[in-house]
Amino acid sequence: MMKRYVFIHLLLLFVCIGSMQAQINWPHNKKAAVVLTYDDGLPSQLKYVVPQLDAVGFRGTFYLYGKVLKDTDIPAWREVSKKGHELGNHSVYHPCWAKPGSTMSEPCHALQCYSLKEMLLEIQLMNAFLYAIDGKTERSYAYPCGKSGVGEEEIDYSKPMLEAGLVKSARSVYGGVVNKVEDIRLEMAPVVVVANQMKADVLINYVKEAIEKQGICVFLFHGVGDNFHYTVDVVEHQKLIDFLSDHKEELWVDTFLNVMNHIAELKK
Repeated sequence: MMKRYVFIHLLLLFVCIGSMQAQINWPHNKKAAVVLTYDDGLPSQLKYVVPQLDAVGFRGTFYLYGKVLKDTDIPAWREVSKKGHELGNHSVYHPCWAKPGSTMSEPCHALQCYSLKEMLLEIQLMNAFLYAIDGKTERSYAYPCGKSGVGEEEIDYSKPMLEAGLVKSARSVYGGVVNKVEDIRLEMAPVVVVANQMKADVLINYVKEAIEKQGICVFLFHGVGDNFHYTVDVVEHQKLIDFLSDHKEELWVDTFLNVMNHIAELKK
């Protein structure tokens, strides 16, 4: 009888421990964290996204890459940073893995053409570019095309990038909503990719999932209200922002860098 009691007690203890592991302690007793990230520094982000976020006091993360960043855009992005938004590193040339017939990368700027050293140097150069815009030294990174391998051998540069101190954290292109600290890799944080013309109710359901699980939902947007090949309607984006604003008591909405710095502290 005693052995059976001990077994049940231990079983309940393991269940309780598992339950505690599934919950992340968010600042200010929030139930979940939501991060809004936007890639490629598109004009629609300045035109629509920044005003929508500013109107409710949210801070987003905008991943810029040097090749398409015009000098005339720099003052606008500098103002975005002054409002508390994060300017993240998305490389200089946005190198992708070139496939036969692909137009995503020029031959000399495809990932196959890079060495590990060259990739890290490019990230360092983009850091310097961003520093000239916002004067900040801490960065997060978003992998161009979601790829972290360079050269024909596809050498993974994710951990060397963090170990070199170039960035504090990096965003992947997969993973969905998670609620365990051990499932969040600082060099490859999970994300919800916003598909072309995705509706607000779908996006909001991801947020509801994060609230239910007391987890984190990192959104990856591209265009908003434009003709980019991955875009969402301005009205649909506004509906998401309105939902987040209506649930401020439950949600911590902040930049990718700030949220991942919190996760890094929890991992210590």
